[in-house]
Amino acid sequence: MTRTLPHSPYIAAVGAALTEAKMEPEQTDAFVEDSYDVAYLRGVVTLTPETSGIPADRYPHGLILIWDWHTGRDKYYDRGPAWQWARLNEDGSNRDPEPLPVPGFVAPAMLAATVATLAHTGTATPMGSLWHDHLRAPVEAAIAEWAA
Repeated sequence: MTRTLPHSPYIAAVGAALTEAKMEPEQTDAFVEDSYDVAYLRGVVTLTPETSGIPADRYPHGLILIWDWHTGRDKYYDRGPAWQWARLNEDGSNRDPEPLPVPGFVAPAMLAATVATLAHTGTATPMGSLWHDHLRAPVEAAIAEWAA
């Protein structure tokens, strides 16, 4: 039996919003990051000039969007979600991630708007809209069950 990860619907909605904004992701993944002392949820969206139409002169190898949800059991991270972004290197690795100025559960369309300004101007526009409660609540409930 395949079990859907609790944050998969949110990360999929972000991918769909980026596609609708004409920035189709090269790749969208939701997984459990368990290579550290405390496992946490991670979503990664990869944007490349070839697939996503982001400017090749600004991001020649692309950029990634990283969503992490930490349990709060790791002394270095508060409980809950956060968005970051990073430039990709030629070898597929990335530079150090930087925070995106959005809430951890930002509405996918609002995240797409932030990413569009980041891609085309080099500066992310802050967005404050949370994802609608009727969409966010089931994801948060699934994450709470996962974290228990």
